[in-house]
Amino acid sequence: MKSIVFILSIFIAFAANAQERITSWEAAVSTDSILLGNQFTLSFTLKNARSNNFVAPSFEDFELLSGPNQSSSMSIINGDVTQEMTYSYILRPREIGNFFIAPASIELEGQIIETSPIEIVVFPNPDGIIQEDQKQDLNWNQLPWDPPKKKLNGKKKKKIYKI
Repeated sequence: MKSIVFILSIFIAFAANAQERITSWEAAVSTDSILLGNQFTLSFTLKNARSNNFVAPSFEDFELLSGPNQSSSMSIINGDVTQEMTYSYILRPREIGNFFIAPASIELEGQIIETSPIEIVVFPNPDGIIQEDQKQDLNWNQLPWDPPKKKLNGKKKKKIYKI
């Protein structure tokens, strides 16, 4: 009898904890102003909920370079469970001006919810400057533990070992 009460109390504690999680659906960009010819990342993130009914906006003013790329994560810290599902796109503007990315929608518990629209300002780029995307993946060729390769007068430095 005591074991049943114990198991039931654990289940109730987890159920109460699950109800405290805040669900959110948001859109974000790596930059909201960009020089023509450069790219940016657009992400839609669903937190603490599950849904398979994602509807992306139209990207008529942008060139779609990659996407939809889908990622998910889950963490349990001191019994607190959080999960995220992200849909991301890499886009490049087609011309100069102010553009709006329409809301993306997703169905949650029978309701359709939408993100806010996002404004992107595209500036002229006469010098052909290439901007780095702020949310690019880690460059595996430049990891902090990878020592730089030094050369002496065009020759590789020899290692000398003393025994």
